[in-house]
Amino acid sequence: MNIYLYGPPASGKSTIGVRLAERTGLAFVDLDEIIERTAQQSIPQIFEQEGERGFRQREREALRRVAAASNQVVALGGGALLDLSNRKLCEQSGTVFCLQASYGTLLQRLGFDQNQRPLLAEDAAAQLEKLLSQRYPHYLSFEHQVEVDHRLVDEIVWEIQLKVGMFWVRGMGSGYAVRILRGGRTRLGQFLRQQGLKGSVFVLSDENVAAHYLADIEQSLQEDGFQSHSMVLPPGEQTKTIQTVQSIWSEMIRARVDRTSCLVALGGGVIGDMGGFAAATYMRGIPWVVLPTTLLAMADASLGGKTGVDLPQGKNLVGAFHAPQFVLADPETLVTLPQREWQAGMAEILKAGVIGDPLLFELCEDGEMVVQKNLSEILTRAMGVKVRIIEEDPFERGRRAALNFGHTVAHAIETLSQYQILHGFAVAMGMVAEAQLAYQIGLAPLEVKERLEGALAKLGLPTRLPKRFSPSDILQAMQSDKKKQLGELRFALPERIGYVQVGLRLSSEKQMFEALRACQEEMEPV
Repeated sequence: MNIYLYGPPASGKSTIGVRLAERTGLAFVDLDEIIERTAQQSIPQIFEQEGERGFRQREREALRRVAAASNQVVALGGGALLDLSNRKLCEQSGTVFCLQASYGTLLQRLGFDQNQRPLLAEDAAAQLEKLLSQRYPHYLSFEHQVEVDHRLVDEIVWEIQLKVGMFWVRGMGSGYAVRILRGGRTRLGQFLRQQGLKGSVFVLSDENVAAHYLADIEQSLQEDGFQSHSMVLPPGEQTKTIQTVQSIWSEMIRARVDRTSCLVALGGGVIGDMGGFAAATYMRGIPWVVLPTTLLAMADASLGGKTGVDLPQGKNLVGAFHAPQFVLADPETLVTLPQREWQAGMAEILKAGVIGDPLLFELCEDGEMVVQKNLSEILTRAMGVKVRIIEEDPFERGRRAALNFGHTVAHAIETLSQYQILHGFAVAMGMVAEAQLAYQIGLAPLEVKERLEGALAKLGLPTRLPKRFSPSDILQAMQSDKKKQLGELRFALPERIGYVQVGLRLSSEKQMFEALRACQEEMEPV
């Protein structure tokens, strides 16, 4: 798929296009530059010698060549899609975004523009006004409109990324692509080819997911000429052990997986964590890709390259950072997700809103019906929050700790329940307790906790700590948390909706004890 940027002269197509290409991992193409290279003349020279008709013919030919390729951000000329055949070609090969700017903004930019524009060569102000009056209905006819007036380039790029569901995660090695694409699972083989992967493919999944989607994966791999071997595990957190990973290693040896091979993790967070860890350690590291099939895995677990397994003493105590080749999230796989798993995933999405996107939080506050109606935007926003944070801090040495909001308490609850409480439900409880802690130490107003409780309740998530686990039990279980530094627990606590402070230490355990007790005493047991 290509992303085409269109709009009037000086609307910023090339400037925005270059940044968008960087943020999505796509190639950048300026159609006018292609025309100039092919003709070995500048645009003004082409107009002078061949007229506008000659230029438009060259433009059509150049666009046909560009549209035959994919994975590009293409900056189009301001009149390129007046030709209906050009427009049809772009809409069939990608998505067109029309950039809109006011006459005043465009005129001001033209005053600083070094490029010569033949259609605006004489009396730019009058010619621009005439051009806009003629083309205004044409520009408005495109589905995707992007206002650029008084906005930063990064803000505009972010808006387009949210609409196309494309990100490029930098900071771990050469980076990797994140794609949200309906039906993407049926194109897995194509994506692997695009990444230059040629060896065999080892597919890891669990019984629940494999029953629905493994056949699609195997068919896609076969169609693109890949040899594959699949391993299906029992579902659930109890499977996430070093003993299971040993069985994965043994099966990989039996399947003759080598360093040219690739591991595909098809499933939720458990499969992603184990599959990534197996790939990180087998033959000292082989490529792997993630196809998350749960809301929780899409919004959180599949992103960031953190892999690992549980020990009896706690979650994720053994693991490694190992970036995938790419993450491919197919929203169609959410259709078969059980309601409780859907609710569990919404806890992580709500967390993303608390730590980095107030608008995302507001959408979730309106309850399940609004969430389902806007699921594509909500999922993309949640994934975008995590992408931005892990780019800033890929190896969790600072800001990435924001992602741990609610998780210090949550992991303790999971451990005490022997993983009978779903991760997302534990995160919901943990967020309430840690928001209470933020209020008690004067970091956040009580409104933060109250809004969080209201949003969780509307999504069918718990807002109360299990009475069967005393505050002392939870505190004791928290001592095994991997986020401890120099023997001290560190917290990520909300200051307001949309921002958390990280690396916070408590002056005494009593503060956490009181927060846990307050949550239990205020509410009924789960």
